[in-house]
Parts: sequence; structure tokens; C-alpha cells
Amino acid sequence: MKIEHVMFACQSCAGKWQDGKQVGQSGGSLLHQQLVARLSEHPLAGELEIRAVNCLGACSRPCAIALAAPGKSTYIFGDLNRNESLAEVAEAILECASLYLSQPDGTMKWSERPERLKKGLIGMVPSLETPALM
Repeated sequence: MKIEHVMFACQSCAGKWQDGKQVGQSGGSLLHQQLVARLSEHPLAGELEIRAVNCLGACSRPCAIALAAPGKSTYIFGDLNRNESLAEVAEAILECASLYLSQPDGTMKWSERPERLKKGLIGMVPSLETPALM
């Protein structure tokens, strides 16, 4: 079975840099590890793939993730590692991912998203299948 729903997790978010190189583990890397560990025991296991990526371009709003799937809008969330328990943040992210997977077009109303992800939306990119407005 091919997994079509993907969560991208930024690896450079909340990192420390010295002489152009990352020093130690970034906040994004730690969040990614927590997400992967939690997903293995979550009902979404087998339906969602979590991919580490170098950058999501949300440097001023670390940590960032994106949810994407064919035929669905792509959502980008940031501000996901601000002095909180990574376990709690990961749970909220997976709750949001559950909502995303349950919607045929991926649309997630603000009121339905977990509290932690209501203010963290950076952007939403419509799917390629979305018709242009005339």
C-alpha cells in the first residue's frame, strides 16, 4: 500500500549555527524524532509518512511542518516549539494530521484544528487540481 499523506518536518528550525554549520541537534530535529516515535503507536501509522527535510523556509517561526497529499491543499504550520513539551506538541500535530487525513480535500477549518495549531498557520497552498477563479 502506497502512503499518499506526507508530513514534512523541517530539520534546520531552531538550530544553532556557527561558521555556517549547524551545531548540535536542532529543535526541528528533536520534534521530528518525537513525531516519528509517536506515529509508530498512533492510529495514523501506515497512513501518514513523516519526512525530514532540510528547510521549509519558515525560519522566523520555528519549528515548522507541512501536510501534503495528492488532490489536497498543503498546509504549513510554524511556531511549534516554543518552550513546550515536545510530546504535547507532537500530539497536537498528529491530531491535526488526523483531521487533514479525514477531509477529502484536506480543508481544515480554524475552529476544528487543535488549539496549538490554530495560530501557527503560515500558509495554505491549494492543490493543483483547484480550478482557477474567473
